[in-house]
Amino acid sequence: MAIGAAALTAFFVFRLVYGLTREFFFEDPTQIFLMGLRWYATGNWPYFGPDVVWTESEIPGALQPLLVGLPLAIAPVPEAPYVFLNLISVAGLALFAWYITARLPQLPRWLAWGWLMTVPWTLEFSTHVTNPSYLLAPVLIFFIGFFEALPTFRLGKVPVPMAFLMMGAAVGWVMQIHLSWPLLLPYIALAWATSFLRGARSVALNTVAAIAGLLLFGSLLVPTFVVYGVGGGSGGTVRNLRPHWVSPYEVLSVLARFFSFASLEIWRFIATGDGMRTMFLFRNLWMVPLTIVVWAAGVWQPFWMLREWFRSQSPHAGWQTLRWIVAGSVALVYVSFWFVLEPPQAHSFYVLAPVAFMFAAYCWTFVDSPRWRRIAGAILAANVAFHIGQAWIQAPEKSIFRNRAVVAAAIRTKQPQLFAHRRPFAIGGGPSSLQDPSRPYDALRDVQFTNTRLTMGPRNVALWSITLRIANPRVAFRDVLYQTQYRDANGQVILQRHERIKDIFQPGVVATLEVNDGRVTTPFASATIEVLAAEALLPLE
Repeated sequence: MAIGAAALTAFFVFRLVYGLTREFFFEDPTQIFLMGLRWYATGNWPYFGPDVVWTESEIPGALQPLLVGLPLAIAPVPEAPYVFLNLISVAGLALFAWYITARLPQLPRWLAWGWLMTVPWTLEFSTHVTNPSYLLAPVLIFFIGFFEALPTFRLGKVPVPMAFLMMGAAVGWVMQIHLSWPLLLPYIALAWATSFLRGARSVALNTVAAIAGLLLFGSLLVPTFVVYGVGGGSGGTVRNLRPHWVSPYEVLSVLARFFSFASLEIWRFIATGDGMRTMFLFRNLWMVPLTIVVWAAGVWQPFWMLREWFRSQSPHAGWQTLRWIVAGSVALVYVSFWFVLEPPQAHSFYVLAPVAFMFAAYCWTFVDSPRWRRIAGAILAANVAFHIGQAWIQAPEKSIFRNRAVVAAAIRTKQPQLFAHRRPFAIGGGPSSLQDPSRPYDALRDVQFTNTRLTMGPRNVALWSITLRIANPRVAFRDVLYQTQYRDANGQVILQRHERIKDIFQPGVVATLEVNDGRVTTPFASATIEVLAAEALLPLE
């Protein structure tokens, strides 16, 4: 018991520290944190949650702002939402790990627990404040309920009506966090259909339990529809429905991404873009061996899982059913992309990750042996070491600690405009820009680039060195939008890019920065970088 408690505490600390090192001043984490900060600062009921940038719409419901804001009300420090998020995600992962080992008792507990707690997808999306991170805990609960509701999977760990209540509660939670919640409905329908095997009374009881669970968190949607009506209360999310043809080849992409949830997929999480990844490895050569080992394991595992899918026999009950649940899940995701505007991306069906976790656990039993346990242990250790190294390197560049004083001041003084503004299309999100006649500003004049110099790094990565100066003495700026242009010998623009410098700069600051503009493989004769825009904020006094 003491060893288990110590291990669970170690997992929590590891995941919390890792989450605190992740990107914070990027637009999506900023907007999610700001929702909770605005509710904490103003006390105004939050009728809407995360933004859907594709269609400039908002997900209805108060849950997401409350999940961030309530921890701030308990402990008004920037780290409070991280602590709460990691508490619920570790609890969900611990419960699912316990369920896996109850179903597959031959599986080493250290492997099931260690893998779930440190696999890249559960580290990247459940440890730092962004809306997909709040999906993992409820969907783990959902699929425990789902497996317990199916006769072929049932272990008897929870009563069947409780299983339906768990599924309903998870749907009520997820539908206020992410638009992927309809993907869960076919699983409830399948579980509900099996209720007929137990008789009409079971059907009625399970239906009531599912509805009760749905209302547990779904009731937070009621104020939104009461105030804004059915049409306005949708937040415009119906605009995301757009039927269109999706190539059948996309099934292979969905399959690979589905299996990657349970694999050591690290390449997409090292950085955004090849230029960033190249410089990360080039400047930290000691990370290269760890990266190769973990990356190779992450590439190999989905192919291995696909091969195991064709295995027809297993000593463990439920294998045949699970194979078809996996196939049905992939088909469901593929078909769902026919009806939505968003292009196929892995995080858009992250709610189905627990199915991949369960399938991977079954696959592990087929190769379990002393030799493979040693291999798994070594790979798991390399994975942990890689993420510790990644966190150590990237924390000064990405984390909340890069500019914690600003966030702490915004919480302490209850002035969100010290930190950021909600997107312009946010319903009831407050001012989308600084509105203070006593603080006139012009971003193109007040944010200045000087001493610009371009250096071509390894693999043609364009590295700009710039001196950034805030000339306005009464206004701070964040998210400086810059544009780079690369011209040929005739002065014609052959390549143009724009990106944001993700940080907050106070009045009068002069900072020397490096801007990684990615790989530039087209030959050019000259290049320029200039300011296009920036978000004005209240300054720290």
